[in-house]
Amino acid sequence: MARAHQAATTFAIAGGIWLLGLLGILPLSETIQSEVWPTLPLVALVSLGAYAFINIGYNLLVFRECPEAFQELMQEIQEAKDDLRAKNVDIA
Repeated sequence: MARAHQAATTFAIAGGIWLLGLLGILPLSETIQSEVWPTLPLVALVSLGAYAFINIGYNLLVFRECPEAFQELMQEIQEAKDDLRAKNVDIA
């Protein structure tokens, strides 16, 4: 729960700062306040999505094969099929 609490605190602080800038309480130039500042949540969301996409892609790329896990899974599948056949369940 500590990690969720930390993430919630971080998002609350970032959201508060963003809201202060959006409402004009933070001293920002007019151009930044009207054109750049409102788009920051979208930029953050797109950046997070790109990071997640790259991270998942990289981890799939370097994922090692596990032949022993494959054999174990195939054995469990065969056991399940045998169990279903023993109970007269038709499997294709």
